[in-house]
Amino acid sequence: MKNEVVKSSDALAIERTLLAAERTFSAWIRTGLASIGGGLAVVSALIFKNQVNTVVTYVIGAMLVTLGASIFVYAIISYNRACKRLSQKGILKNSLGTMILITIFLLIIAALVFWIIFQIDTK
Repeated sequence: MKNEVVKSSDALAIERTLLAAERTFSAWIRTGLASIGGGLAVVSALIFKNQVNTVVTYVIGAMLVTLGASIFVYAIISYNRACKRLSQKGILKNSLGTMILITIFLLIIAALVFWIIFQIDTK
């Protein structure tokens, strides 16, 4: 009886750890999306007549989008690392494939936003 309780407790602890890793992944994705949105907002909201200021605005926007894409990559690496630690403990159930698909989709969006930034006409 006591062994069953311990096994059940271990299974719940592992499930909580997996859920915590997924929440952390979601938080990193949210941060990356905010960075990309900030980069797009900077470029589209700040319009200068001075060429130097315009270039600086584009550089800041591009850096924010690049930061957001980097955060996406870091998020999937961190989530993968957590899943590997859990799989060493005998847990094979995870949603790594789904998380990788989400990350690839978000990286494509980040690349498109990066492209949009340099297509915005500053007239």
